[in-house]
Amino acid sequence: MAAPLLRAGAVATLAAGVVGTLRQARESRAVRAGHRPGTGPDGDPVPRRAPGTVAGRLGDWVPPPPRTALGRAAAGLWAAPLTAVGVAVALAGGRTPRHDPERACWIATGVGGPSRAALGAVGAAANTIGRVVLVRGAIPGPVLLDHEAVHVRQAERLGPLLPVAYAWLGARYGYADNPLERAARAGARRAATLRRDRGAG
Repeated sequence: MAAPLLRAGAVATLAAGVVGTLRQARESRAVRAGHRPGTGPDGDPVPRRAPGTVAGRLGDWVPPPPRTALGRAAAGLWAAPLTAVGVAVALAGGRTPRHDPERACWIATGVGGPSRAALGAVGAAANTIGRVVLVRGAIPGPVLLDHEAVHVRQAERLGPLLPVAYAWLGARYGYADNPLERAARAGARRAATLRRDRGAG
């Protein structure tokens, strides 16, 4: 009984992921054509669909890095299956991830292969798999890396549940209004403010 339910859930989640990916590609084309406002470091457009209570909270959820050695170890283990996939995708794209101590994650820049093609298809500059950030360009800006670092923190908290949550939220809300993306943009804005404050101090 459990196996058919798991299979049905996996198929439904895969379908949700496809819908979310198609919506992201469509939104990217609309932004490039000037038919839809883009998302940038200065703020988010008003969501087209009002989020529910849980989605609203997720949109404000910017988890900090684990503060203790035990917390870091637990987060690393919980995210390890996704991180292994991220490393494999980076290597398949011809890049070896390098550790970024400031953001406590691994970053592969200038990725090629399937990852580059997939990012280009949806109009994205980068994506995160587990604790690995995959970047199309050779020199990513700090705002992009800060955004992706929030996804790393999400992976550390949600582990293998993150792709499932992301797929369903993307199917329902699209890319720009996906609460996990709104949280990542909010986290990048906070990081930029902290950087400015440190520079002014």
